[in-house]
Amino acid sequence: MPSIYTSDIENVTQFNNQSSLLIHAHLNNDSKIAIHPQTMTLSQYKMLTTVISEPSSNRLSGVAIAFIVLGVIIFCGGLFALMFYIYRQWKRGKLPPSATPKPPVPPANPIKPPAKPFAPPPPPRLPPVAVTPLFQCRKPLCKEYLARFNLHKSYFAEQYDKCFCMKCHNPSDLKGKCGNWCIELHGWTRFGLDVNKAYKKEWNLFQTSYYGTSSNLLSFILANRFVPFDGDMRHDNTKFISGHPKPSFCETSPSLKCASQRKFSTRSSFIASDGNNYYVTVVLLCKQKPNTFDVNGDVNASKEIEWITKTRCSVVPFGLLVKLQKI
Repeated sequence: MPSIYTSDIENVTQFNNQSSLLIHAHLNNDSKIAIHPQTMTLSQYKMLTTVISEPSSNRLSGVAIAFIVLGVIIFCGGLFALMFYIYRQWKRGKLPPSATPKPPVPPANPIKPPAKPFAPPPPPRLPPVAVTPLFQCRKPLCKEYLARFNLHKSYFAEQYDKCFCMKCHNPSDLKGKCGNWCIELHGWTRFGLDVNKAYKKEWNLFQTSYYGTSSNLLSFILANRFVPFDGDMRHDNTKFISGHPKPSFCETSPSLKCASQRKFSTRSSFIASDGNNYYVTVVLLCKQKPNTFDVNGDVNASKEIEWITKTRCSVVPFGLLVKLQKI
C-alpha cells in the first residue's frame, strides 16, 4: 500500500538530484537559514516550497525602476535649470552678488600707443608793449621838468600858455595865421609869465626879443621880473652870472635861433616819466624898450643879430620857452 508520504519523498529526491547548492530561505523577512538538501527534513522542505511558490510582493518591477530613474533625471535637470536661472539673474544685477567681485586683472603687457614725435615747447609770449604815438605833447613833460626848480605859481600866467610842439602845432597850417613868429616857435612850449602892471601903458611900443639863460637862474630872474646884469647880488648873497660872452652887457636877440645857441643858453639833461632822456633848452621871451639897446651884427642876417644894452630894467620877460630834444 502506498504511503501518504511517497509523493513528497519523490519530490525531495528529485530536488536533491537537480541542485546541490545551498538554499537560503527568508524567514520573517529578518533572518536567513542555510539548509543543505541532504540534511533537509520534511517540514523544512514544505516550508521552503511554500516560500518559493509564493509570489514576491515586496520585489520592485522594471516599470517602477524606470519611473524612479526618470524622476531622478527630471529632478537633476530642474535643479540645473534653477541654478542656471539664478546665475543669469546675478549677472544682470537683479540679485545682490554673494561676494564682492574682484577687479579685472590687467593684461601682463598692455599695448602702448605709439609715442608722438617730440616737439619743442613754443617760446613764451612777451608782455604787450604799450604803443607809443609817433608824436606826443611835450607840455606835461616840460611842466615836470620845471617842477624840479620849485618856481612859485605867482610867477606864471597860465592863460597865456601855448604849446608849439610837433603834436600840437603844424607849421604848414595857414589857418593859424601866426606868420614867421609862430613858425619860429615850432617845437617849443611857451608858459605865460606875470608882467608888472607898470609896463601896461607902453607895452605895445616894446619890441620882442629872446634871452638865452640856464635853468638854475630862472628863479632869480622871474622873482625880479626883469633880466638882471652880471654882478647883481642874488638873495643868497651870491653874484648873478649870466654866462654870456659879454658880461658887461645884457645880450638879447630878435632871433630865437640865435638866443638858443650854446653860448647864450646852457643845455641840461632830464629823464622824464616816460622813461626817455631829453636835452632841455630854456629861453625867455621878452619885451624890450626901444632906443635902449645897440644892434650888433649883420642887420640883413637877422638870425645872427645881437642886441646889447646897459639900461637896467629894460628887458622884461613875459614868456618862458622850453624845448625838449630826445637823446
